[in-house]
Amino acid sequence: MKNTDKLFAMSNVDAIILTSEKNRFYFTEFASTFGCLALFPDNKAAFITDPRYYEMAQCLEGENTEVLQIANGSSALKVVKDLFAERSVKTVGFEDTEMTVAEYSDLKDQLDGFELVPIGKNIEVVRSFKTELEIEYIKKAQSITDAAFSAVLGFIKVGVSERDIAVELEYQMAKRGAEGLAFDTIIASGVNSSKPHAHPTEKLIENGDPVTMDFGARYHGYCSDMTRTVFVGEPKDELRKIYNVVSLAQNMGITSAYPGMTGKELDTACREIIKANGFGDYFTHSTGHSLGIDIHETPYASARSQDTLQTGQFITCEPGIYVPGVGGVRIEDMLLFEEDSVIDLTMSDKNIIIL
Repeated sequence: MKNTDKLFAMSNVDAIILTSEKNRFYFTEFASTFGCLALFPDNKAAFITDPRYYEMAQCLEGENTEVLQIANGSSALKVVKDLFAERSVKTVGFEDTEMTVAEYSDLKDQLDGFELVPIGKNIEVVRSFKTELEIEYIKKAQSITDAAFSAVLGFIKVGVSERDIAVELEYQMAKRGAEGLAFDTIIASGVNSSKPHAHPTEKLIENGDPVTMDFGARYHGYCSDMTRTVFVGEPKDELRKIYNVVSLAQNMGITSAYPGMTGKELDTACREIIKANGFGDYFTHSTGHSLGIDIHETPYASARSQDTLQTGQFITCEPGIYVPGVGGVRIEDMLLFEEDSVIDLTMSDKNIIIL
C-alpha cells in the first residue's frame, strides 16, 4: 500500500475504510468493481472481496495485507466491523467525497459504535502527489495521445462528420496502446466549437471550419488530456485572431508557471492576456486541473483557487475563447511540476494548422 503513512498522519484516525473503486485502485493497484479496503497504521491492510475477484486478489496477499472472501450476498462491512473490533479501533476515516447519502447512511448503520471521521479531502491531497511510477504511466498516456493526434490529421477533411473524427481518434489511441479513454472525446466543429464541452454530432466538416478536439488516453489506469484546434481550409479573420490570442495566453501561462505558485496565479496569467485582447467575456471556464486516476483532480487553476502547485503535481493549461455564432478555440497542454522547473509533456504542434 502506498502513501498510507502520510494519510494517517493527516487524518488522525485509528483505521480507514475505502469502498470507492478509484481509491481502492489507487492504494492497491488492483482493479475491481467490488471490494472494501481497510487500512491500518504501519502500512497494514485488509482487502475484502467476493468470489469474482478473490483468486485474482491473491496478488495483494503479503506480510502486511490479508485478503478475505465473503460469500455472494454477504456484507463486506460486517467483516470490516469485526476487524476493527479485534484491533480496538475507535475512530474510522471514510471517503465523504465519494459517497451518496444512502451509502453514508448504510456505512453509519453497519459501523455503529465507531466514530466516523470524514477524510475525503485528505485522500485527494495524497493522490495529488504522483509517485515516479504514476508519472511514467501519465507520460506514456500522453505520448499515446500525441501520436494519435498526428495520425488523425490526415483523416480530417470536408465532408467528414464530428462523430467520424471521434471514432478515428479513439481508434488511433487504442492502436497505440491506450487501455481506454480518459473521458468522453470532445469534437466540436464550426459554430459548435463555441461550446466548450460539445458532444460529437453527425455535423459534417465544412470549408473554413475550426475543429476542436479534446481527448485523452488511459494507460494502467492513469489519464492524459490534451486539446488542439485545427482548421479545415482558410479560417475567417476573426477565428484566426481568436486562435492567436488563445495561443498567446497559453504560452504566457506555461512560461509563467513555477513550483510554489497558486492555481489562481496561473489562471490570471492566461486570463489577463485574453481580457486585454477584448475577449474576457468569452473565456468561460477555469485554466486547468490536475489529473491521475480521475480526469479532474486537485489541484486546480481557477480564478478562485488557492491551491499551491507543488513538486510531483500535474496541472493542465487550457485557456479558450468561445464566441456563440462564430466558433471557438482551445489549446491544452499538460504540465508536470518538478523541484526546480515545470515540464510541458504535450509535444503536439501548437502553431496554427490549416488542413
